[in-house]
Amino acid sequence: MKKRFIPTIIAIILLVVLGLYANKYEVDEIKTPEEEKAVDILDFYDSDIKYISFGKGGNYNIKIELASPSAKILAPTPYRCDNAEAYGIARHFAELKSEYLFTENATDTSQFGFTSESPSVKIETATKTVELTLGSKVPVSTSLYLKKKDDPSIYIVPAHIKGSFEKTLEDLRDRALYYEDFGNCEHIDYTCGTQTFSLAYNKNDMEWVIENTKYYADNVQIANLINNMRNLRISKFEDGNILNEDKYSFLIPSLKISVKNDKGKTYELKAANIQGSDIFVSSNNTIVQLANNRKVDELRLTLNDVRSKFLDLIPFTKVNEIEATDATGTVKVVKKDNKWLYGETNIKEQDVKDLLNAMSRSKVNEYSEKQNLDVVGLDNIEKCSKITLKSEDKVLNFWLGEVKGSALFMMNEEEVIQISSELSDGFKKFILRVRNAK
Repeated sequence: MKKRFIPTIIAIILLVVLGLYANKYEVDEIKTPEEEKAVDILDFYDSDIKYISFGKGGNYNIKIELASPSAKILAPTPYRCDNAEAYGIARHFAELKSEYLFTENATDTSQFGFTSESPSVKIETATKTVELTLGSKVPVSTSLYLKKKDDPSIYIVPAHIKGSFEKTLEDLRDRALYYEDFGNCEHIDYTCGTQTFSLAYNKNDMEWVIENTKYYADNVQIANLINNMRNLRISKFEDGNILNEDKYSFLIPSLKISVKNDKGKTYELKAANIQGSDIFVSSNNTIVQLANNRKVDELRLTLNDVRSKFLDLIPFTKVNEIEATDATGTVKVVKKDNKWLYGETNIKEQDVKDLLNAMSRSKVNEYSEKQNLDVVGLDNIEKCSKITLKSEDKVLNFWLGEVKGSALFMMNEEEVIQISSELSDGFKKFILRVRNAK
């Protein structure tokens, strides 16, 4: 009986051994979803990347160098590179992960859209080089096939990476018209059409003044002018010769700005002919590029624009007499022994301050010549309201005309001034308080 079971027992043992062998060596390993999913395409950081080259099908015609302090274009021609663009691309590739591994051993890559026209990049560090090529779109999604040189695997990657593969020379070039900060600016020569003037910075007053006049400039307007000029960017690369007058006409530019800093360095801008929505510009008399015409228009100013937007008045501490005239007569207040008097009546110092504050804080909208005075009620100054400020060595007269909307038209000895109508209210309150003073 025992001998009859021996073959059966041997057969069972053989089956167990064969089962163990097949399970270990003959059955493909089943990967978990986590093992099939995202893997890093590169195995280094963006800070490790030294060079990136762009081309098609593994042939590269553009190469950039990521160097401190700024990136450079090395081929096909040396140019300044847009730092944000260059380092952004490096980061995109360093952070690129596959959505999943499509196949580990592709023998025919043409079925995945890899051709001589496929966009390729070559990424180099100090120790290794990786070449990536994009294939066609995955049929069931917007994702793309990707392969590495010398790697038989085919990866599936997000479609957004395509933009980083297809960079052109124009995409990569630095569009800044000026490559450095202007520093502390001290002098500006300005020409726009028939408007020509010069501005100088007065360090003692910390104010810009209009040269050859007694006028102060608007510090905010001048700061905006310098900032907008410094930040002007190239809209299209023309790379033209400034001497080509037939095309550009830089001998008589429509706009010319020359800014000089405290180190004696000058930055110049010229604008010439318009081309569509752009205009030809040149910085520092060098090559011609195109800039957005709307942005250049922001630099076009008149003398009115750069004038101070507030009245140039006698300081409160130096004013010793004020006359205010309206339709019913004139009130005159005089400062004696640090007191303000209307005849023998004390006037509150705050009432005087309120008038001067209304004059100094009301914003000027426009300065103009003394023309068409009847339109703004200033043709007969004998009938106009009037404010006179006096100090030991100075007298200022202001005649008040009509209020139109939020603007008051007034006039001094030299010009018509359109100013905020708040001044009219301040003038009326002052006269009322003085006449009612006890």
